[in-house]
Amino acid sequence: MARLTLISDTADRELDAIRRTVEVFERVGGVDGMIANLRDHARHETRAETLDLVGHSRSHGFLVMGTWVLDDSPQVAASFAQDLRAALDVIGVREIRLLGCSTATSERSFGALRRISQAARRSVLGTRRYISKNDYDRSGFISDDTLVDANGTKPQRTDRVGFLNATATQVPLAAIELTSGPKLTNDLPLLPVNEAVAANILRFVDTSRSWVLPGLLAEPAPIVLWSQANAVHRLEILLDRQVVRAYGAFPDDDHGRLFRVRDQEGLSRYLDDLQGRNESPSRTT
Repeated sequence: MARLTLISDTADRELDAIRRTVEVFERVGGVDGMIANLRDHARHETRAETLDLVGHSRSHGFLVMGTWVLDDSPQVAASFAQDLRAALDVIGVREIRLLGCSTATSERSFGALRRISQAARRSVLGTRRYISKNDYDRSGFISDDTLVDANGTKPQRTDRVGFLNATATQVPLAAIELTSGPKLTNDLPLLPVNEAVAANILRFVDTSRSWVLPGLLAEPAPIVLWSQANAVHRLEILLDRQVVRAYGAFPDDDHGRLFRVRDQEGLSRYLDDLQGRNESPSRTT
């Protein structure tokens, strides 16, 4: 997975609404629960580059996770340094996001971001405004534009294949009227699948936003085709299964739109198993 979302277990109407919105998350109640949760993920070799901590905030913008207040105290820093950092290293977390209301607006909230970042030895971001359920969709937090670091600076982050997140457009896969795309040839590795298998493949993909990169000439392996509403749709899997490219009429049929794979390892396992069951895929167009 690209991110791990932990939500405070506090009984609350707004948090309940977020929990109903986000598809994959876990409840956390206090520092002991956080430690146990992340150590469990480390034992199971979970992979996530972003850790989203979702809760309300108290005065100064300190995030509250159950009974644990992530403030600017030495005790909180010590918890990250001594109890959490090793698990974060195993999981592969590079960025922690404190997703409560205005967790990066006051001097003390900036101090908390700075202390936690130094203790955890990774980037820590907070929010510049009120946060609600409207800042989430089924994949998790979507309002990256409100995030800043301890200096109040919006980070120019790239994803793991080098795309600047700020260059993404809010064009989801659902908005693309997929077509067959550029003409296929017999030398391409075709893997025709039905709609059910296609839906399973898309579970590993962040379909909420996309990029256009006309110069990307990466060889697709494999090309996935499926039929929907009597039309052939095309999805290419690129860059060692880190990116998919969808072709459609809106608005970049020539170049396709690029979508990040949120769980590269999961997609790889699924496709390897699928190809193992189809040792001689069709090579006709």
